[in-house]
Amino acid sequence: MESINELLGRGFSLWRDNLNLCLPHLLGFFFSLMALFAGLMAVIFSGLLPLEGLNETALQEMQYVEDLEEMQVFWDQMEEHLASLQSSDILQMASAILAVFVLIALVDAFFAAGAIGMARQALEKGRSSTSAMWSAGRRHFLGMFLAELLMTFIILMGILLLLPLLGSGLEKLGLLAVALALIAIFYALALTIILSTMPYALVLEDLPPLRALRASIDFFRYNKFDVGVLWLVVLALSLGLQMVSGAISSGQPGQGQPLSAITGMISLLVLAPLSNLWWTRLYMSRKGMLKQDEKEDPW
Repeated sequence: MESINELLGRGFSLWRDNLNLCLPHLLGFFFSLMALFAGLMAVIFSGLLPLEGLNETALQEMQYVEDLEEMQVFWDQMEEHLASLQSSDILQMASAILAVFVLIALVDAFFAAGAIGMARQALEKGRSSTSAMWSAGRRHFLGMFLAELLMTFIILMGILLLLPLLGSGLEKLGLLAVALALIAIFYALALTIILSTMPYALVLEDLPPLRALRASIDFFRYNKFDVGVLWLVVLALSLGLQMVSGAISSGQPGQGQPLSAITGMISLLVLAPLSNLWWTRLYMSRKGMLKQDEKEDPW
């Protein structure tokens, strides 16, 4: 069984030979933006958020906001418009917004499953193709959506159970509130790490969401060190990229937006496909689904 260092090195080498692994992440990003834009246009043109009901000058100035007072004027007008809506209109708007979020989540689920499918093909055959993305996406997008929904529900339920205790701690103005807030954060973080392989169990082993949840817990139980190290590596790379961007933009005022765009593209083109390949390799390797070549150069 390869060590975590070998896994990282071989994963990087394989990613370098399969740069098309970024396609699911790019397509997921652009299709999610399209779904968001379409949803917003639908809400606006339905009359629930009429542009004529707002100050057109304020809307134009939103593109060049340099003063907080202009922003406050816009939000005051938005609040007045929302207050004038009927309860049925608010319900309709809430339903439309929920539909947009569900659509975006389905798009993300499709391309997340497709990314794992492409990574699996690259690991098994040495080369990846978009056919694996479409195949895995069609087969597993609904299960991936339900799995993400289940994971979010578990995290939220745990935090909600702590809210009454947090409220009592705030009333006493003691350290209890801080302690409970830290426990809630630790709980969400711990679950995120423990269930980090749930999407890979779902796609790679063709499991339904609940069984993928159990498989992810079992995988973490037997591979705590590897899961923790890989999670920290991916987190460190992501934070490092953001810190470099922030340091450069702080030294060069006015360069924040271009640098943010460049950072986002690097994340989509490099970090996202590389981390996905690492996680896929870890799961397949530890599950005995991947034939190891002992003579392969890890770097």
